[in-house]
Formats: sequence, structure tokens, C-alpha cells
Amino acid sequence: MTDQEARDFLTRVFAALCDPAVSAEALAAFFAPDYVQRADGKELDRAAFIDHARILKATLRSASITLEKVVASGATVATRHLVHAQKKSGEELRFEVHAFFEIENGLIKRTVELTHIVQGEPEDRDLGSRISV
Repeated sequence: MTDQEARDFLTRVFAALCDPAVSAEALAAFFAPDYVQRADGKELDRAAFIDHARILKATLRSASITLEKVVASGATVATRHLVHAQKKSGEELRFEVHAFFEIENGLIKRTVELTHIVQGEPEDRDLGSRISV
């Protein structure tokens, strides 16, 4: 996978994640059945990740993700991306995320990420892996 192919693919994934019209279940189409995400020390399997997507869609009024840097090497893609979101309460949130994705057969098989809150309340620090309200 080239850097540009990786960027295009992740742009589609993030657009679906941020689009309130795309259900969390529909988002699952981008992820392998045995998907695992390790975010800030918390491990989520595919079902827990779908729960996480549901929480995001229920918590946020809007969100956008800007891919600042994308580097692909074989099936591994590294990114530095910025998240700008607004909670339904109106509060603005910003995160900086460093992530590694393993992509297999056109699906994300594994994600390892560190998420740093740049703007927002400390209780939202876990938003990158939150699975319950």
C-alpha cells in the first residue's frame, strides 16, 4: 500500500466514523472480524470498538479528523492525525493521535494508538477508547 492509498483509505474510514448518518454497525465494514484496538493502554475487540463508535456518535455533535502525516510500509500504516470535535453540550475538543494500523485484505486488522487531549476537560481524555457513558 502506498502512502496515498493509505491516506485515501483512512480518509474514508474516518469520514464514516465522523458522519452521524453512518451507523456504528455500518462502520464495521472497514474492520476485520478479529480486529483489535489498543488505545492508551485499553484493548478493544471488534464488538467493543463498535460500542466505542456508538458512544462517539451519541456524545458528539460533530467531528473531523485531519491526517497530518501518513506513512505506509507494506501492510502497516503510521499516522499522526488531529481530531476536532464538538460535544452535544457545545464543548470543543481537540486531540492529537499517533497510530499504527495493520491492514489485511482491505480491512483494518489492528490499531495501536496514543491519544493526547489538547483541548477539553480532563474527563474526556479517554474519548479515544471510551466504551461506556
